[in-house]
Parts: sequence; structure tokens; C-alpha cells
Amino acid sequence: MIIQNFMPEIGERSVQERILTCLRAEPKALPSVFFYDQKGSELFEQITKLEEYYLPNVEIPLLSSTAKKVNSELKECNLVELGSGDCSKISVFLDAVPKDIRETIIYYPVDVSKDAMEKSGHILQNKFPEIGIHGINSDFIEGMDKIPGDKNRFFCFFGSTIGNLTPARTNEFMERLGNVMDKNDRLLLGVDMVKDINVLERAYNDSLGITAEFNKNILRVANDHIGTDFDPDDFEHVAFFNKELSRIEMHLKAKRDLVVKSGLFEERFIFKKGETIHTENSQKYTVQHIYDMANTAGLFVSDIFSDEKNWFSLAEMVKK
Repeated sequence: MIIQNFMPEIGERSVQERILTCLRAEPKALPSVFFYDQKGSELFEQITKLEEYYLPNVEIPLLSSTAKKVNSELKECNLVELGSGDCSKISVFLDAVPKDIRETIIYYPVDVSKDAMEKSGHILQNKFPEIGIHGINSDFIEGMDKIPGDKNRFFCFFGSTIGNLTPARTNEFMERLGNVMDKNDRLLLGVDMVKDINVLERAYNDSLGITAEFNKNILRVANDHIGTDFDPDDFEHVAFFNKELSRIEMHLKAKRDLVVKSGLFEERFIFKKGETIHTENSQKYTVQHIYDMANTAGLFVSDIFSDEKNWFSLAEMVKK
């Protein structure tokens, strides 16, 4: 296994400035990337096993069935997983690909976490020793053009990760990927579809309160970086479906008037009761949204694979 590092050096001061800028904004916000410290990652792992969190239950079987339908397109390819994270999804996908085709694949995970890539790479190498693995340690937008074009490339962007991007960032991602892709390359894009609002809102407001704890943990992360005295118990977890913008929004709402101080900066953050910190968006898509994203990238939707309830889709796109 080879890992190439393309990550820029980002100092703690840059992290602090990003958090401070978001908390100074109106409305206040915290970037969702700060959910995933060790505790946040453990909480998210628990979320994926909740009854209300439908996504793994529909996506995992769909990955397996879709791999069987597209496996001929994987022969002699560079298989690129953008934002690879752990290896759970690609492992299911590869498991459904015949060994004689797997032997011809070189797998390129692209992720900001080198540790996650190393851990996942070792697991995959033990499970699929016939596959070559070449990790790209990079942001998935910056890293997509680091993949060699000596073979056909099959890009995968699973888990509806695209749903966490802003509309502007989504357009940037799709345009850049469209420019990177050659005529024989393919993209398999995971998207969480619009569905019954009750189903959506239950998934982000679970009965055990784990999603609420996950949301509030971002305040502890802010405390660690900028020395603030946020008390998570002073905030209420709020998650709802914004129908107009077709997205789940997560916020933290102040239960009372608050003054949050920092031991590192001469700064106070004043909250009125009911004021919120916006922590995450999770976009939900229609078929039209899929075609719009393809058009932005100059791609053609060759197929859309969905579960029987049409709750989740994998859209296959090719160069026009």
C-alpha cells in the first residue's frame, strides 16, 4: 500500500480563526468538520446503528446490488473513492465484484485523514490481497486530479457526503470533477433522496438522544481549540427539514441568555435565549436534482440505481 501526502500544513491558529469567524457571523455557526474528534466519531458510529437512522440499512444492500450490475465497467480501472473515510462501503462494493475483475483494479482512496486511510488500507489489503492500493491524502476536491489517467477511472462518492456541501461547494465539486473526467471515466454518486418528512426528522432526532449528544459535542471541540467555556447543557439540539431548501438543518439553540468567554482571546459571544448556532446541513435530493448536478459537471446520467422505497440512490454518470 502506498500513500501520497498532498495535505497543506494547517496550524492551530488557522483552525482557531475559522471557528472564531463562524461564531462572529450572523447567524452564528460552527463548521461540521469539527464534529469528528474522537468522541464525535464514536458517537457517529453509534448513530449509524440506530433504528431511526435509515441510511446504512438502505445504502449497504444497494452498494452490493449495484456493484454486481456495473462490475464489467470496473475491469482494468483505477477505482477512486472520494472522501473514503473508513472502508465499510467500498468493502461491501468490492465484495460483490468477481475476483478475476478485482485482480485488475487499483484502488485510490482520497481522504484528509491519513490515519483512517492507513487503517482502512490494511483491512482491505487483508480482505482483498489481489487489489493494489494507492492512497491520496488530500481534500477530496483538491485530490481528484491527482489520480493517474493511465487507465479508465471509476469515481465513487458514497454515503451522500455531497449532501453536506453548500450549493456553491457542490457546484465547484461537480464542475471540477467534470473537468477531470475523461470520456471513458465514470462516476457513481450516492444521494439521499427526499422522502416522508417524519422519516427524515426522526433520523436526526433519535429517541436515545445520541444525535443530540453528537451535535452538542461540537461545543466541546470549540472549547478545546479556542478556550471558550461553552456548556453543552445550555443548548438544545434542534433538527428539522427545511422544505424550501430541501435539506435537514441541525442547530444548537440557547436555552437562556448567555455570555460565553474565551481564556485565549479577548472575546465574548453573547447569546439571547432562543438564538441558534447552525452546525450542519444535509441535502436531500430529487431525480431532477441529480440531472441538474450532472449538467453542471457536463456529465450524462446513464443510470440511477435505487432501493425499493426510493429512499437512497446511486447515480451513474459519464462524460457527455
